Formats: sequence, C-alpha cells, structure tokens
Amino acid sequence: MDEITLIEELAANAVPAAVSQELDGWRLRFNLGVTRRANSVLAAREGGVLSLEARLAEAEAFYGRRGALARFQLCPASQPASLDAELAARGYSASAPTLVQTGYLDPMLKAAVGMARVTEQFDEAWLAAYVEGEGETSPVKIAARREMLQRIGPPAGFAAVAVDGALAAVALGVVERGWLGIFSVATRPAFRGRGLAAVALGDLAAWAQARGANRAYLQVFSANAPALRLYERLGFTTRYQYWYRERQLATG
Repeated sequence: MDEITLIEELAANAVPAAVSQELDGWRLRFNLGVTRRANSVLAAREGGVLSLEARLAEAEAFYGRRGALARFQLCPASQPASLDAELAARGYSASAPTLVQTGYLDPMLKAAVGMARVTEQFDEAWLAAYVEGEGETSPVKIAARREMLQRIGPPAGFAAVAVDGALAAVALGVVERGWLGIFSVATRPAFRGRGLAAVALGDLAAWAQARGANRAYLQVFSANAPALRLYERLGFTTRYQYWYRERQLATG
C-alpha cells in the first residue's frame, strides 16, 4: 500500500486544486468543477484524531459551502478501510472507475525521436491544442485549467509535437521523487492516427530522465481501448484502480 499512497500523493501534487484543506489525514480539494480529482477528497492517509463521522461532516460542509457535490476519490489505500462501505451506506454512488498504470522509462525512451518540444513554462498554444483535442469549449473550465496548470509545484514539462507549423499533439509530465506523472495527453482531431501521442510521450520521458525520474505513472479509463493499446506498447501495466463516491446536492 505504501507505493499506492505515494502515487496518489504525487498525482494530487501534479493536479493542484484552487482550494486545498487538510483534514486529519485527508485532503479536501475544490477547483471550480475542473477534473474530478481536483474536486474530491483524497483519503489516502489516516489521521487518527477525529472520528470518521466528524471528518465526513467537515468534508460535506466544505463542499456544501461551495455549492458543489461531495465527492471522495477512493483506492485500495484509502483510510479508513471501511470508508467505501460507509459512503455507500450514506447514499454515495460509485462512478468513474479508473486504472492507474505504472512502468519504467526505458520502454518509453524507444519512442523518443526529438520531434516534440518540451518546455517547463506554461504555454497558451499548448493549452489551445489540448482543449481542441479534448473538445472542451467552456471558457470557465478552460480558464480554471489554465490556472491549475500554472499552480503545479514540482517540475512540469509541457510536450508538444508540431506538424507543418501547427501543434498536433500534447502531453504534460510532472516529475517528483523519481516518478514521472503523465497527464493531459491529447491529439487534435485532424492529426489523429499518426502515432504522435507516442512521440510526445517518448520525448517527455527523455526530459524526465534528465531530471532524475526512472519510473512513470498515469491514469486511464478502462473503456479507452486506443489509449490502453498505446500505453501497453510503451511498457505500462495496471497497478491498481481508483474510483469516486459522490453524493448529489440536496434540493428543495
């Protein structure tokens, strides 16, 4: 469980919420609705001071004050071990099961051809390519994502592959404690099917290796067959799964 707890902590640092509150081992996060991860409780550590009932009440009040639904991100390392069952009993529904995969950088480096530009500075052109690749059109969500990307504390690499002068594929890497976290992999629709995402990830791995990383982790939906095939070719295997428990806002 120690490695799972570490990966969850690294991933939380790589996706920093606008508001983050520590609560006896839990981390409450709110980010204007952009990404489930940054709008959920990370419950990967046990504090041991407050009762579970007290912590749940504090967490629900935290989201209630912001007009947001209460959401918990759960994994095999979640604390206490009974948390998932307790949330289910309180009417929280399960959603968005996601695979966490890990691998070493060496297989990824075989795809490094020096075609991607990797910069450690946030770039508006990178963001524009990402939101087009994801099909995001909400100005509010785009602005919130921009701010989140600019808050990342550990070294972050913004990889971009250009074709005929236009950014075609992008990926984000965050390096911390020997690990490369991979996020925001996207290819603009006009450039799909050319293997450009693999190129971006290969060059991102080379950037990360130069900064002391030797292993990588990523999250992927189990139904995303194209992404799973890509990550398998790059040497990734599933380490564990996480999911969310959500309770809708009260009405009336």
